[in-house]
Amino acid sequence: MLNRFWKILFATAGLTASFSPANAQREVLYAQYFTNPLTINPAYTGVRESLTMTAVFRRKWLGVQGFPVTQSLGMDGEVGNSGIGLGLQALNDRMSPYSNTGIYGSVAYHIRLASGAKLSFGGSGGINVLPVFDPATSVGLNKALPSVGVGAHYEGNTLWLGISKPELIDRPLRLTGTNAALQYNRPLFIQAGAKLPASEGVMLMPSLLLTQQQSLPLGVDLNLKSWFMQKVALGVSVRLNNASLIARQSYVLALAEYQLANTIRVGYNYSSRTAENPFFPQRSVHELVFRYTPSPMLFQYR
Repeated sequence: MLNRFWKILFATAGLTASFSPANAQREVLYAQYFTNPLTINPAYTGVRESLTMTAVFRRKWLGVQGFPVTQSLGMDGEVGNSGIGLGLQALNDRMSPYSNTGIYGSVAYHIRLASGAKLSFGGSGGINVLPVFDPATSVGLNKALPSVGVGAHYEGNTLWLGISKPELIDRPLRLTGTNAALQYNRPLFIQAGAKLPASEGVMLMPSLLLTQQQSLPLGVDLNLKSWFMQKVALGVSVRLNNASLIARQSYVLALAEYQLANTIRVGYNYSSRTAENPFFPQRSVHELVFRYTPSPMLFQYR
């Protein structure tokens, strides 16, 4: 299992290194936390124990040829029974005015508590590649900037809690001969949720996410996801003052998931607008989600 994990991890790193620079930023990755909590909290790395791979394909206006799309790929798992989780995420986004092609690794250490719960601490690091047009030189530039984040997570039988700051570095990118600069968001996320059996075969999962960022109002996400017979899931998220490049937006996300087999899960997400582009609101954004767990130990509700 350990050799298999490392082979897949390095093969994926080689694949994502070939991604070409695109047009978006990391907010699109943060917005996918409802499907995969690892996107906002590196401490979640390996919480599910089994090696898990998640791919998300995102686009606006289905059926319109040539319109920019977004791909994200994430994988994580625990290395043996060591209590150490390793993860990898990659993003290639073409849907916003300031692009970000990035690759991020994460590591977490899990402390198993007597109650069967886990207390985890994690960190992440990587690079963001920004294609920027410099008006002073009329030349397109590729800028590789570092990314560092930290987080803590508690996962119990019925309750989970998390706090994270997936971006610690203040990374202003100034354009030659101008006063213009690109400033990335550095949000603080606080998350809480529960798994509540409603009836035989029905699991309700209410959750809350608070997003704090300097000079912007508090973001609040109210989420509800329901699993039926561990086969079909339906969910909705109302996102108030959600993070974007320079402002806050409110919108709605709806999702459906289907456990196709023990190892395969497929899903569809609909968002009423994108989080990453406040200048040109994009409605009817669609995401297809594919999750593959080669050797699942237990059914995972998240």
